[in-house]
Amino acid sequence: MTLEEYNLLDADFAHCPGTHCEKANECLRHTAHQMLAKNTRESYTVVNPAVITGRQPCSLFMPDRKERYAWGISRIYDNVRAADLRGIKLSVMSCLGSSSYYRIKQQRRTITEEEQLDIRQAFTDMGYDGQAIEFDRYEEHYPALMRLRKGD
Repeated sequence: MTLEEYNLLDADFAHCPGTHCEKANECLRHTAHQMLAKNTRESYTVVNPAVITGRQPCSLFMPDRKERYAWGISRIYDNVRAADLRGIKLSVMSCLGSSSYYRIKQQRRTITEEEQLDIRQAFTDMGYDGQAIEFDRYEEHYPALMRLRKGD
């Protein structure tokens, strides 16, 4: 995590010292705690060390990895037969919910990795190659930062 990314975390993002945790080096909360020396905030939130018992799975664990988010669905229907278009649009809309579908269509909301899989599966279920679906563009970010942009 870069300092710029760290500074984008919410002020109440819980930092974890990783005491007694075997997954500390894989956890974003622990990575944030290690960056405290570079922290310029007046205060920060820290996980209560008494709850870090080392038992897995930890309810506070957050993977220290970026996810690939997609933006836009302007081209996903390009190769769909006219007879199938309405059905596949309804199927994609049911994956996302109608309000999210329209925010995604207007590129005001990202598409998570899980949602991308659901959309691809909707195409596969209709007899198309779901793996061939390409969204307008992609970005990699930490999920903790994308919650701010997702709009849900």
